[in-house]
Amino acid sequence: MKLYLIASSLLLFASNILMANDDYYSLENIYRFAEYLYQEKDYTRSAKEYERYISATQDKNDIALYKLGLCYRNIKDTQKAIDTFQELIDKYDTFNFPASYQIGYSYLIANQYQDSIDYINQILGEIQNNNEKSKLYILLAYNYLKKRQWNQAIKSLDMISQTDDDQINRLASNIREQSLKGLNLKYKNRIIASITSAIIPGTGKIYCKQYGNGIYSLVTIVSTGLIAWQGFNSDGLSSIKGWIFGSLCAVFYAGNIYGSGISALTYNRLMEDEILIRLPLLPSEW
Repeated sequence: MKLYLIASSLLLFASNILMANDDYYSLENIYRFAEYLYQEKDYTRSAKEYERYISATQDKNDIALYKLGLCYRNIKDTQKAIDTFQELIDKYDTFNFPASYQIGYSYLIANQYQDSIDYINQILGEIQNNNEKSKLYILLAYNYLKKRQWNQAIKSLDMISQTDDDQINRLASNIREQSLKGLNLKYKNRIIASITSAIIPGTGKIYCKQYGNGIYSLVTIVSTGLIAWQGFNSDGLSSIKGWIFGSLCAVFYAGNIYGSGISALTYNRLMEDEILIRLPLLPSEW
């Protein structure tokens, strides 16, 4: 059904061109078709049409180049997107900030947080407009949050000048709130978790709020230990049952200590992830 609708839409678009007695291969119609595909979110085919238009036209095509970069970014071809936005900056002076923002944003969505941070810090001195600087500081703070560098995120937000842009103020306030939550997180100590489980099995996991796992570890280690003790008590050191369950008890005990340390790391990571999933979405175009 979906394929049928897409095919119908394309036929309708083509018929509109023919009815208007236009040349399908004219630059105007190539551009119109690229725009149509972009609106339909068919970014791969839209990129090809923009490429055709840019290679054929001798006119200034900064808008088409910007849209081409957005197409690459939307299909996750990050390097092509960055190269296209950089070409736009090098050739024209009409899209300097949007293209610069898109380069930083492209690095962000590709999880190349440090590259995004380095790029933003490199260009911040060239930006004069306060609102544009504020947008870059928000993008910078967002990258630091993704790296769990809460304090650096707050420092970036502190650089934002007073602005009457509600969207900037709202985003900065929301991101600051999440940064402060990260800064004030009560982390679980891996060493404490391991030591407590060495003293009383399972307590390290309970310390990390894994109550079910903690009780299970305690019961498993105590029960295998008791069975081993009964075996040795009745048959001495030659007890097969004693050695089997004693070995199991030792393995469970060692795993309980190691697992408690991992539980602390897992707990900390989950707490950080809960903060990050509450982050507002950044504008894909600004």
